[in-house]
Amino acid sequence: MRIFSRTKPARISIETHDHPVLGKITYHHNSSRRTTRLKVEPFTGIQVHLGKGQSPTSAKKIFQDHRQWIKTALKRNQVIEMKSRAFFQNLHILDRSEVKTLLHGKLDQLASTYDFQYNKLTIRDQHTRWGSCSATNNISLNQKLQFLPEELQDYILLHELAHTRQKNHGPQFWKILFDIFGKAETISRRRRLRDFEYLFYPPPG
Repeated sequence: MRIFSRTKPARISIETHDHPVLGKITYHHNSSRRTTRLKVEPFTGIQVHLGKGQSPTSAKKIFQDHRQWIKTALKRNQVIEMKSRAFFQNLHILDRSEVKTLLHGKLDQLASTYDFQYNKLTIRDQHTRWGSCSATNNISLNQKLQFLPEELQDYILLHELAHTRQKNHGPQFWKILFDIFGKAETISRRRRLRDFEYLFYPPPG
């Protein structure tokens, strides 16, 4: 017996336009989308994801409503791209197994020092976060941690270890970190991570 799905596959196409003020804009047409999504990221520029029945003309209101935000994001992207190109040029990068050996030892030491329990460690090339902790206390860390200063590595590792006790970012979660670092130092290290945002955007090619 053969069963056929009545769901039509999404039709996806891409086109680019040159905006007189904002520069190149890439439009992604996806017939399965219902809403329009706007993204402005380093090295990819302005990306507009259009839903069924939408066109670049219908997206004009988005640019009118968000023009200042877009300009600010484009300026921010220029800084990130400059830092990224400078940093990744001729850079020696540890492979994933070397990073795991490095971070596993640090994670075990911190867990022992501050009485945390976790299940297992995984190293991934994550694109939007430094780490995560699952409901079963499996910790995943970004292999880009190898490029951070040691004190920020420790902050991220302890951040994920704190999630083995508190799964959200409520007051009890932050109390765990405040007890370890102090409130001012916790806030300082969290803010300093923003200076390394460029690590999520290596130069293409």
